[in-house]
Amino acid sequence: MARKARTWKGARTPSALKRARQSQRRRVVNKRTRSEAKTLVQHAAGVATGRTEGDATTAVAAAISALDKAAEKGIIHPNNAARRKSRLMAKVNAAHAFDETAGAGRRRKTAAGKTEQRKKVAAAKASKAAAARSADRPRTAAGKARVAVTRATRETSAAQRRSTKAAAKPTEKPAETPAEPAPENPES
Repeated sequence: MARKARTWKGARTPSALKRARQSQRRRVVNKRTRSEAKTLVQHAAGVATGRTEGDATTAVAAAISALDKAAEKGIIHPNNAARRKSRLMAKVNAAHAFDETAGAGRRRKTAAGKTEQRKKVAAAKASKAAAARSADRPRTAAGKARVAVTRATRETSAAQRRSTKAAAKPTEKPAETPAEPAPENPES
């Protein structure tokens, strides 16, 4: 006689049944905490950007606290909490919510400003490299060895190029021999 397939695939032992009940109760609590943290983060972002009314400092502090508590309890991963806090602070900083004189005396970044900044950085790097090449600055032993190897390599390769050029270049042109006349064809 064939056995019929089991329909219940879940827990069977008393301890497994108890763990299932515990996880259902914990799921409700975790969902509430997770939802509250998300709501506080959204509220803080809204206050920071000016969409909703309220104090930005307290809203951000409450959101960060909720995220830290959720991560501490294991409801969300600590890296998840860190990522959310980082994104929230980026929004707050972009909106200048903590700056009482938002916009006063501050310039916005533009493409021209970025180009100027790149030029400044390039000039600073060039002056730093020039200072490094100057004789006033003492070199380390490794730096001296690297310079010596580079110079020796350059000198060797220059000598090799000179020798190959000299070998390829003929010193005297050979005397040209007159061309012999072509034999005449007696049949024509």
